[in-house]
Amino acid sequence: MKEVLRKQRWLDVTYWVFLTPVVSGLLTRLSTLGGIALLASVVDRPTLSLGFWFELPLALLLADLAGYWSHRMRHCGFLWRFHAIHHSPTELDALAAARMHPVDDMIDNTLVGMVLFITGFSAEMIFATGPILFLHIALIHADVTWKFGPLRKVLVSPVHHRAHHEVGPGKNFAGMFSFLDTLFGTYEEPTGAPHGSGEAIPESLLAHLTWPFHERSRDERY
Repeated sequence: MKEVLRKQRWLDVTYWVFLTPVVSGLLTRLSTLGGIALLASVVDRPTLSLGFWFELPLALLLADLAGYWSHRMRHCGFLWRFHAIHHSPTELDALAAARMHPVDDMIDNTLVGMVLFITGFSAEMIFATGPILFLHIALIHADVTWKFGPLRKVLVSPVHHRAHHEVGPGKNFAGMFSFLDTLFGTYEEPTGAPHGSGEAIPESLLAHLTWPFHERSRDERY
């Protein structure tokens, strides 16, 4: 057990310092800019001019709404094979937050970026939301028992998100605003079930990158 956890820690460090910020970061920025350029060439869109501090909370809310449905979509069919990598840790903490297959990361960020762009947010605002959302993602993966008290029905807490990583029916898909789960009927308190993807995914970087392409998964449909 200790050997497995040791491998997980080194693998998660690799995601944190290299794969997610460098490889996935480059791919997601290129695909997002490509998607934005495509939309700009075919669609007339509004241009918001409400000021940075008014637009930022609106952008975060819309990004989380788009991310909620992107998240649910990536729990379905073939896309689950890529997202299963994020669910593979059996010990959940902030270090595991960056564990995402580059394809999974690219799909999520590109879709969210295109939704923000088509609704009138500038490219600068789109990229400004990224670090904020990621820092909150790191927080909600932390191995703590924070529930955020009465704010738990508004903001996603570590306890709220831990329920999402429990093996079983998909719940708690929101990344920042938990009231989205309440709105769409996917809010659930944790039950203490084991963590993991339910898949037999080897604990190595090469296996993580190639597993979605050559293994048949259980193709979850939540």
